[in-house]
Amino acid sequence: MKKRLAVLLLAGTGLLFAGGLISLAPYPWMTVGYSGNAVVFNTTCDKLTYDDPFYHAQGDTTGFIKVMEYVPDAASGDLYSILFSMGESGDSQYLFFLEGEFRNPAFILHADHLTFSGDGIVIARGSTNQMFTRSRKFRIDRGKVREMPQPFYAVDLESQATRDFPVFESRKMKKILTEVHRGEALTVLAAEFKPEYRYYLIRTSLGLCGWIRVEREVWVDETPVKDLYYHGD
Repeated sequence: MKKRLAVLLLAGTGLLFAGGLISLAPYPWMTVGYSGNAVVFNTTCDKLTYDDPFYHAQGDTTGFIKVMEYVPDAASGDLYSILFSMGESGDSQYLFFLEGEFRNPAFILHADHLTFSGDGIVIARGSTNQMFTRSRKFRIDRGKVREMPQPFYAVDLESQATRDFPVFESRKMKKILTEVHRGEALTVLAAEFKPEYRYYLIRTSLGLCGWIRVEREVWVDETPVKDLYYHGD
């Protein structure tokens, strides 16, 4: 893989690095971590060399950043050009283009941060179109990406109640454990996803742990818990 990527350097402006953490040039709070070797560009597409296939290939190129050329899975050897865009509505996304395919991405991951392990696994973290900053695990294989579901998702949100509501002993929502009152501090610990609702495990200010149920895409002015709302259009 190192030899293959090194050859690509002859035609581009990237630099070959062996593992590291990239802070995206215009958006330093967005990061990409990786293991193994990558040709790092980290530049907007309008500043690429003329012979780069992504120079002016994406319309408004100032809105796209070519992050790197990378092989996410050393076993498969598939090479991807990974581009980043804030999208039309400020929805951060990473576009993966297989080698030789420059018009249509093989797949897109909506996230703020990516962390590659080098064996086909990538952890994508972000709040775009989510209720909280969610960490998701994906496997990349032969130009496709598949999420590996988790039974629970970590939330770790220190917040407070926006109104009074009950906290239940279980996700069956039958037996009330305690009541939370408006303005009371609480911690959202974890979430379980279901088709219509999201179930959240919370810890009250007195240290009691129980479950609440929140609609799937509740808006900021409707949520019972401050900052736990749908971050999307």
